[in-house]
Amino acid sequence: MAPSEDVAVVDEELIQQALHEGQDGGAPLSVMVSEAASLRLSFKTIKSIANLSGFEKLTTLCLDNNVIDKIANIGHLVNLKWLDLSFNNISVIEGLENLTQLMDISLYNNKISEIQGLDACKDLQCLSIGNNDVKSLDICHYLRKFKKLHLVNLEGNPVCDETEYKMQLLAFLPSIKYMDYALIQPSDVANAREQYQDELQEAEENEAVEAEKAKRDAAAAELTATLEKANLSVIQTIFDDFFKEDSEHHKLQHLPTINEHVDTLRNSIDQLSEGLKITGLQLQESKDLEITKFEDALNKLRGQAAATSVKLIEDFNMEKKRVLNTIEMDGAPPQNATPLLAKLDALYDKLMDLEMQQVQQFEELQDQFYEVYGNLKAQCGDLTTAYFKNLQEAEENYYSNVTGLANELLEKAGKEDLPEGLPEEAKNLLVDRDALLASISASHDVHVTKGFNAESQMEEKEKNRFKEIIDNYTEDSSKRNRSRIMEMFQFVKASKEEIENILEEDAVEEDEYDDL
Repeated sequence: MAPSEDVAVVDEELIQQALHEGQDGGAPLSVMVSEAASLRLSFKTIKSIANLSGFEKLTTLCLDNNVIDKIANIGHLVNLKWLDLSFNNISVIEGLENLTQLMDISLYNNKISEIQGLDACKDLQCLSIGNNDVKSLDICHYLRKFKKLHLVNLEGNPVCDETEYKMQLLAFLPSIKYMDYALIQPSDVANAREQYQDELQEAEENEAVEAEKAKRDAAAAELTATLEKANLSVIQTIFDDFFKEDSEHHKLQHLPTINEHVDTLRNSIDQLSEGLKITGLQLQESKDLEITKFEDALNKLRGQAAATSVKLIEDFNMEKKRVLNTIEMDGAPPQNATPLLAKLDALYDKLMDLEMQQVQQFEELQDQFYEVYGNLKAQCGDLTTAYFKNLQEAEENYYSNVTGLANELLEKAGKEDLPEGLPEEAKNLLVDRDALLASISASHDVHVTKGFNAESQMEEKEKNRFKEIIDNYTEDSSKRNRSRIMEMFQFVKASKEEIENILEEDAVEEDEYDDL
């Protein structure tokens, strides 16, 4: 595209023109945008990608043969499967982090020097990136992660001049079938993999290690999320929190055998935390079950109320239709519609009674839920209290043991009977008894404070979560109640206007007749 040409902006007119191509449609633009599966904006001298909001269902996007220099503003097109950005001025592959369904991308004839930014596109099958500036054979290792990739076009890049280019690509890409416009022969793949069998074995071993690490990381993330949901995150950090900001321990750690007491404390905390986790997760399951039971009962209640309301409205509408048909089709007197007004008022009263009854039943259900869930919350509180009480006892034992160790060493120091090879830092600690014991006491205070703060945070979080659950249900019920009353009011208003219009027309006709 000649640089002197005027660049275009992706605006409403351009989008409308593109969507109308090949269609007879007269649908509103907003409808066409929301329903569009394909959008072609090729050869439009577009400089930057913009104004593509609303294309939720888009699966194909063609922006080839423009002057685009940056991939941007397409992250919301999460259903995109086919993307053509060939013949542009793009230098970096970016902005594709959310396009997890992308299967085919063309970046042919751009200014790209490195293949990157495709990590989220796990389903990638076709990559056309010929006529760019890719130089390194490291692309083989990067592209290997795309297990479904069977078509690659790199023709026209400097890397193609590398002696080992073809053989490495064939060896490292597990699903390769087409390469640089040519069908790959299985025998060529076999020869390439044999030639690079040592490198492939190393790559496979590294992949196995990475896969195992990813599996562990995923399990750890799942556990963290589970513990967070159950308000048990403290067990993952409490021991480290004890010592993380304990500046005194950095001095005390030089005392011989103190690490044995640290390990004893760690084991005690681990055992306590495991017990808290088991019981706490069981209580969380009970909470989840109560929420499910409450929501099922609530949905059943609302469903029954809605069905009754619909039946009442349908019966009235049938009666109204019957009466109005006799007036319009059979010539019955319009006054026959008058009783409908009384029936409409009666219907409104019944609907309001149903709604108020439903609100009352909701409150009764909520009270029952509040009581049961509140008991579970109380059990969690008791569990937390017991945990931190035992935690404090474990810390007191640690404090007592370290104090005993210090006194023993101070006594030996007084007798000049200290162990040989004692670190200089430890000897310095034993020079001043009061300073050493004060340091141990300060370390103990840090641990006690950490435990107290952690307990307070757990209790506050449990209280806030319970309040949030109740508040959400109450707010949802209030919104629904307001919406239902408004719907009933609008229905009654519209029905009354329809009936009164017929009666008014009849009154006008009678007045005109009397004037004759």
